[in-house]
Amino acid sequence: LQCSRMAMGPEVLQSCLVFASSHPVWAFAVSILSLFVLKSFLKKLLKRKITNFPRKYPEDREKKNKAAFYDVAVVGAGPAGATLGYYLAKAGRNCLLLEKKKFPRDKYCGDAVCKTAIEILMDMGIYEQLIKENKARVADAGGLCSPGGLSYIGRSKQELGEIPAALACKRWWLDEAIAMAAKRAGADLRENSGVREAVFDAEAGLWTVYLEDSDKSYKARILVCADGAPSKLATKLGLVKRPPDGSCSRAYVESGTHKFKADGCIFYHKDMLPGYSALFRHPNNELNYCVYLIPGNPKVTNDDLPYWHDFLMKQDPHISKSLGPGARLERMKAASLRLGGEPVSHGNHVLVVGDAAGMIDPMTGEGIHHAMDAGKMAAEFLDEAMHHGNYDKAVMKIYHDAWMDKFGSDFQWSFAICQLLYRFPILLDAATAAITRKGDKFLARWADIMTGRVPKIHLLRPEFVIVITFELISLIIRRAFGIEKKGEKKLE
Repeated sequence: LQCSRMAMGPEVLQSCLVFASSHPVWAFAVSILSLFVLKSFLKKLLKRKITNFPRKYPEDREKKNKAAFYDVAVVGAGPAGATLGYYLAKAGRNCLLLEKKKFPRDKYCGDAVCKTAIEILMDMGIYEQLIKENKARVADAGGLCSPGGLSYIGRSKQELGEIPAALACKRWWLDEAIAMAAKRAGADLRENSGVREAVFDAEAGLWTVYLEDSDKSYKARILVCADGAPSKLATKLGLVKRPPDGSCSRAYVESGTHKFKADGCIFYHKDMLPGYSALFRHPNNELNYCVYLIPGNPKVTNDDLPYWHDFLMKQDPHISKSLGPGARLERMKAASLRLGGEPVSHGNHVLVVGDAAGMIDPMTGEGIHHAMDAGKMAAEFLDEAMHHGNYDKAVMKIYHDAWMDKFGSDFQWSFAICQLLYRFPILLDAATAAITRKGDKFLARWADIMTGRVPKIHLLRPEFVIVITFELISLIIRRAFGIEKKGEKKLE
């Protein structure tokens, strides 16, 4: 405080350093801050650009159809691969998009599409189409229910304006819409084209991609693995070295058979943390009931998914009440999750994008918006790389570093927060109480952080720390003396 009142200068800086060194807490804070500043400075200083590398394929600069090979072969036409194909085609590149099944096809997940992905859908011109055709529903009334049963349902349209916080859209429709947009833009979409293997010819600088149950093959300068969380191709190539580490369930709830009134709600059960369950409303009043098992709780494994899916919908008081006694659900479907980002998502003439690269937030299990964002980033990077004509591993690492800088590095904070929530569920109770106290604007900022649009470190800002800490202390005191706060409500 003394330093802040003085005019800045060398003698002031020296005084501040002397003051900090004489107080251990301040000394620690200054040291941590200095390390962050130094790390950021060195990263910028040592950051390499594509143009720092020699040209190897100058002919690739020309944007024209190549009869002998494609510029890029993308394996997997989900949100990551199809978004990449769309923006590559818009840039004039010759892109092959291989999809194992025929659209429309199902994909098991929570179906929540967050703000970043919505912006890309708008840019592609398919957002309005999905809404108009009643294939997607904008979420306005949404919120959360804490482990202690505190809840808040707020409205987001007034706070967020034209771009909503989220929408619900079945992957049956979403993936098809993005893939067909890529096709209209000029990508060569081949459905029913599962890939058996890909072989790289270093001398020619070309990949040969072989299809399953077929003698067909395609050649491309660059290969992109966007084949989902299991990522058989990236695993076979040795780029991905670990199995998926999370899982999720899904069951659609028939319209007219449930009691849920909001557009979406996240439910936290203390014994399943850091995992959670959720209900999302689709068009025509259908619901998606889903459960996400997130690593971090030694008492919960992926094998427990059927148990938690069944237990929560029948025994959890908040979910069972929201569903009601007459709810009719389809049989549970399940999918694996690759969380937290792969340490390597690149190689010679190859990238790994989307769920295949673990671009799923370990705290929320959400990955659609990261996949689409990363697909767009990859398209812009590859267009620039082809303009220069070098795809060596060191060059492709520039893309890996870019997505890690944008959102991947935030996954470490997510892992840390998951551990905190598992050990101290009351933190979620305090956060919910804080949201209830502050209202929809606070909820909107909280949602931006939870979806990775804003880094998790923003939770350490005073606007969050002060109010959540106040509610935490208040909860501890009230529970110690058995006092229930007036107006404290359960989920309706």
